[in-house]
Amino acid sequence: MTTRCGPLGGQATITGNTLTVRNIATGAMGCAGDVGEQHLWVMEFLKRPIELTFSQGTFSWKSGTDTLSFKSE
Repeated sequence: MTTRCGPLGGQATITGNTLTVRNIATGAMGCAGDVGEQHLWVMEFLKRPIELTFSQGTFSWKSGTDTLSFKSE
């Protein structure tokens, strides 16, 4: 995954409908402000188990109380 601050990578496995990312590494960066906060949010999102669902054309990733939704065009 890539944020505006740089790339993130790790070992990912899917068991059933749960995505788990381990050993997250990040590329060199020097982001501050909102962009840096977004990068940290993505890292925290990926550290928790992510529930994957697909309904009515929308693919959703739920991690804790946060959700990312991807809708086809």
